[in-house]
Amino acid sequence: MIIKKGELKILAQKLLDFLGDETPILEDNYWIISSDNWTNFPRQPDADVGSLADDWYFLQRLLHEDNAVSASDLDRLSSILRAISQEINPI
Repeated sequence: MIIKKGELKILAQKLLDFLGDETPILEDNYWIISSDNWTNFPRQPDADVGSLADDWYFLQRLLHEDNAVSASDLDRLSSILRAISQEINPI
């Protein structure tokens, strides 16, 4: 699979347009499955605990400070998007 940046931008905008102006997140902690475990299906993965509040704090620093973006920020954003999805449509 190849993900094209242009298509990802369009999809992200469509999904953001779907949301309201604010989404309250009621939970903070969530399970993190490390990258080397999340596609290793024969093995039961170990999990760590992540914090949505911490993720949001570090992402907001990208808005207000001259910090370099890292791959960890993609993980943080994906956790925030997952939390928003759960608030809108709990599964």
